[in-house]
Amino acid sequence: MMIIDFFYGLAFGGLGLAAYLQYRQAGELPLKKQLPWLAAFGFAYGTTGWIEMFLVSDVSTELSEALMVLRIILQPLSGLLLLIFGWGTLTQMPLPSWAIFIPGILIVPIAFVITYALTTFITPSPIGIPVDIWSRYLMYLPGSILAGIGFLRQWHAQREHGYRDVGNLMLGAGIAFLFEAFVVGLVVPAAPYGPASYYNYDRSIYNAFLGEQSGVFKPYGLTSWLDYARVLETTGVPIQFWRMLSAISVTFFVVRALGVFDRIKKRQVQALQEERDRAQKMAFEAEIAARQTAENWTEVLVNVSQRITEFANVDSILLYIVENARKLLQSDFIAIALINDDYACLELKCFSKDGMTEMVDNSMIVENPLILNVLLTSRPYRSQENESPESLENVCFCNGQSANAVAVVPLCLENNPIGALWIAREEKELYSETDLIWLACLADQVVIAIQHGLMASRLQSLSVIEERARIAREMHDGLAQVLGYLNLQVQTLTALLEQNKLKALQSELRQMREAIQVAHADVRENILSLRTTLANEKGLASSIKEYLEEFGIQTGVETQFVNGLEEELNLSSLAEVQLVCILQEALTNVRKHANAKKVEILLTKEKENEGDYIRFKVWDDGIGFASCDSKRSFGLQTMRERAHSVGGKLIVQSTPGKGTRVECRLPCLQQENIRKQTIVYP
Repeated sequence: MMIIDFFYGLAFGGLGLAAYLQYRQAGELPLKKQLPWLAAFGFAYGTTGWIEMFLVSDVSTELSEALMVLRIILQPLSGLLLLIFGWGTLTQMPLPSWAIFIPGILIVPIAFVITYALTTFITPSPIGIPVDIWSRYLMYLPGSILAGIGFLRQWHAQREHGYRDVGNLMLGAGIAFLFEAFVVGLVVPAAPYGPASYYNYDRSIYNAFLGEQSGVFKPYGLTSWLDYARVLETTGVPIQFWRMLSAISVTFFVVRALGVFDRIKKRQVQALQEERDRAQKMAFEAEIAARQTAENWTEVLVNVSQRITEFANVDSILLYIVENARKLLQSDFIAIALINDDYACLELKCFSKDGMTEMVDNSMIVENPLILNVLLTSRPYRSQENESPESLENVCFCNGQSANAVAVVPLCLENNPIGALWIAREEKELYSETDLIWLACLADQVVIAIQHGLMASRLQSLSVIEERARIAREMHDGLAQVLGYLNLQVQTLTALLEQNKLKALQSELRQMREAIQVAHADVRENILSLRTTLANEKGLASSIKEYLEEFGIQTGVETQFVNGLEEELNLSSLAEVQLVCILQEALTNVRKHANAKKVEILLTKEKENEGDYIRFKVWDDGIGFASCDSKRSFGLQTMRERAHSVGGKLIVQSTPGKGTRVECRLPCLQQENIRKQTIVYP
């Protein structure tokens, strides 16, 4: 029997230690608030089991009495601690609505039992008997039942959460506590109370109380239907064995359940880790999407900048902007409207919708108050959730559908409004501030394209004026002088004819013929220069090749053109103009002064630290000239000025009798500089 009591106390002591250690761990566990009560109960009731072990052993009378007093104190205390733990376990989860009637239902029988218990304390019996029995009836029994029901509710809850292994342990703990309620809370020593009823009660009950630990002693004259003797009689095994079995079951399932709480915690940590991984993945995907969006925007803005610097057609640039902006901003409609020349109204210039992008040929006046207000205030606008549908009407031209989200930015040139750029969606997904910033970037590109278009027109006009002035100078220096010379020669021929000087007349005619041939060559060269245009769709290199072939046919000089470029010339429009003019001037000198039979032109691209350069060389096998030759000094000076005006450099090398070499270096456009100057990132 001592061994049974030892393991009985050891089981509950282990339960208390496990609960205490689990409580000391960090983190919020499901039953953490109730674990101190469970630990205290385990220690208290385990101590009670070990006291009973000593009571049945051979100990002194003084020690036995002290242990009895300690047992009388610990028995109701452990029952009270179990009752508190059981109630806390039951209420750990929300109770059903009908639970509010439990206090009212139980208050009458509980009051009756407590009154009956108090009356038994005044009966002539040892105090230890009623304390032991009623602490079991009033505290241990309901505490075990409440704890069992609480664990059963936890079993149901864990199954709903998918933790079947945890739920099974909770089920075992609940059943173990209910069994504990029976073998400890209901089965009591033989006594004249409750289920342990009696007749013929005498003082031998006290002796029975002291000897009941053996499980075989039945006091004289005592008859009951639920006490230690009845259990022994029914099962053949003393109640101490069943209590030990119950204690081991409770300890096993509860300790395992508490250990599983760590697994729940780990699962929660794992779930949080997975949630964090998902959040990181979503953030990474969002970052990739944002980066891809930024790259798409950068590509579009760079392409727009390149088209602008290449002086592409303004209409084509605007169409490219609206087509790509509609895709990037995920809009159903986008349009550009400009103030007309009379500053009288706002006219639609171009739009893009449903995959269709068009320029507007006919005058379409924009009268939407929202767009006009943005134009007047020069402030961007985007629709909000509380926007009235009437204010968004007539925003989508050529569409016939209403808009639920709109964003508008003004087009300002030198702080003066010249138009508006707006986008619209049929869905109710509003535009963000970032969308508005990107739209403002596109508005800047639209303004730059329009401004460059105006500059291109001015440059074209200046180029025409400059070319006319050059041709006028050459006609004045060439054709006009020849015509004047011919006028004088005609007079001379008339005089020689009257004097009948035929030999002198023939000599003058030869000179006139030579002068006319020179004038004719000048006129044809001027015509060829006028026919060479930068607007040739074949490109500048192809135009130079055609020009050289025509030059060779007209002058009889053998020409050879070597194009060392694998890609297009990345020159500004003005630099291309100056390159052609320098070539024309160099070939004019070859025709007029070099007396050459062959001329070779080389076009290459070179990379240096400062950037890329186009190198243009012209060789001839003519007579050459000295550096002080005045015939070519004016033309060479003009060629140098042309090269310097676009940041280039001109080198002329010539030796009398060994030909002439003209070398010109012109800088290419730098893409990095274009990006930095024309792109503003939001």
